[in-house]
Amino acid sequence: MSILQMQVPAATLVKKNKERGHMIRVRIAAVSALALLVTLAVYGANYYLLPMEERPFSDKHALLKPSGSIGLKLGFLGTFLLCIIFLYAFRKIIPWLGRIGTARHWMDFHVIAGASAPIVIAFHASFKFQGIAGIAFWIMLAVALSGIIGRYLYSQIPRSLNAAELSLGELQANELELTNALLDQSIYSSDQLKGVLNVPSPEHIRSIGPLLALGEMLLLDLRLPFQIAALRRASYKFGLDPFSLGGFLRSANADVEHVVHLVRQKASLSRRILFLNHTQRVFHLWHVVHRPFSYAFAVLAVMHIFVVFGLGFMTAGTQ
Repeated sequence: MSILQMQVPAATLVKKNKERGHMIRVRIAAVSALALLVTLAVYGANYYLLPMEERPFSDKHALLKPSGSIGLKLGFLGTFLLCIIFLYAFRKIIPWLGRIGTARHWMDFHVIAGASAPIVIAFHASFKFQGIAGIAFWIMLAVALSGIIGRYLYSQIPRSLNAAELSLGELQANELELTNALLDQSIYSSDQLKGVLNVPSPEHIRSIGPLLALGEMLLLDLRLPFQIAALRRASYKFGLDPFSLGGFLRSANADVEHVVHLVRQKASLSRRILFLNHTQRVFHLWHVVHRPFSYAFAVLAVMHIFVVFGLGFMTAGTQ
């Protein structure tokens, strides 16, 4: 075996290890954020549900009010999350940031921070939205919701490991490889695979607008897990596998899981190719809407921070 032949698998292994490490970090961040928010909701429920005029008499008021020991730390955490959110944009203009990870890696943490920040800020404000802070919160909520939509659109544009968009020719070549692999399997008939792999005709997709097309794409994506579960159930010869929850979880049959993996890849890739033009157009339009709201929120958040520190609202015990 030549040195070059040995280097290719090694490089592939390194990429897979980096991806695996990234996914572990993403899951840790997501679980940590969820755990914090659930803990705050459970601990502070009997305070946050009180009318505003009764909150000062609660034992938790000194902790959970915006200037309280917990409320203030939540404000700092919200500011930290804000910095993480904007690092995704800064990496494009700061060279050393751009060399850390890939765009997709940054996007994953950008989404987690963007989804968590509005809720953290809501707890910091004790769900009392007034003045500059109130305006900033509602703009931030709009940014977060649009960010979730943007992440979905981003995921529908196939990319290589370095986040570069794949050409249509590369996508079609990948699709052909998956088609040939499915033809070689003997577990499922073509009729069984037909329901999962069928997509609308290109003529139909071209005849409808981008928003309707993306609506159809979303419905297809939501339906796919149920179709995959039905495929797994169809492979059971001696009743249902009790550990697969009706086919929604992996079965113990490695051959079935290999084919299911191919089917999921083929179905996903075929749909992405079909909707690619619409997805790219809407994604570029989404940038036009998302960025101004993000910058407006950043300005209002900075104003709020300067007002709080400048006028001494923290030490004044604001509620």
